[in-house]
Amino acid sequence: MSTRSTTERIGEWFSGSLPSPTRGVRKLLSLVGFVAVWWLFYQFGVLNFEHFVSPWTTIVEFAGALAGQPLTEGGNTIYLHAAYSAVRVAVGVGIAAILAIPLGLVVGTSQRWESLVYPAFEALRPIPPIAWLPIAIIVLPAVAIGSVSIPLSALFVVFIGAFFPIYTNTIEGARNVESEYRRAAESLGASRTNVFRHIVLPATLPAIVTGLSLGVGLGWITVVAAELVTGGPGIGYIIIQASRLLNNQAVVIGMIGVGALGYASSALVVALGRWLTPWSET
Repeated sequence: MSTRSTTERIGEWFSGSLPSPTRGVRKLLSLVGFVAVWWLFYQFGVLNFEHFVSPWTTIVEFAGALAGQPLTEGGNTIYLHAAYSAVRVAVGVGIAAILAIPLGLVVGTSQRWESLVYPAFEALRPIPPIAWLPIAIIVLPAVAIGSVSIPLSALFVVFIGAFFPIYTNTIEGARNVESEYRRAAESLGASRTNVFRHIVLPATLPAIVTGLSLGVGLGWITVVAAELVTGGPGIGYIIIQASRLLNNQAVVIGMIGVGALGYASSALVVALGRWLTPWSET
């Protein structure tokens, strides 16, 4: 007599008879499910959602924004605001990566440098990036390039938000390299430079990519928070201005724009990681 339960038999029957949805279909179902829950909350007034905006109206208004309909009083479209925010994130995260990756590799492979550098940075790491904004506004001026004013304070906050995830992940990746690999390479006559180039760096790349992915996500969080204060064109500026005018529809459109841009940025980092570490797919 079989000891399998009825639930297990039913599960096996469904898994064998129904085709498994593709990854793209699962992602689409996730979005559809989110919109469905949003509609149910709005329709039945769960948690005062009846005072919020309808998902169907939001979809129509977002399509209008994508068609070039201005979102702010100045007549700027969502593309201009998205471009300003994207440049700030790209510059801030890029500078953070340029500094954090080499520093993390040095700290992760050298006990001497770990003793010198790690305690100071570890004391700074718990400070929220947005807490640096008042100091950054005072110390870092806005730079004018032609008719465009670039608030360095916003760039600095993005840099801080992205730096520490990249830095800590790089350190952990370098620390977790198997010592047997290093000793095997050294026993075959490899120099310290060759060991770093052919053993340490490739083994650390997956951790670096993870840090970059986290850094990009925090970059979008911090840039919106910074733009809420510094003003000027940007997704955060859309959100704060619409909030002051009680325009919840524009607030939600700004939030959707941030989510879409953040998702696209993370997808680019994942694609870069797959290109840099093709062996991890096997």
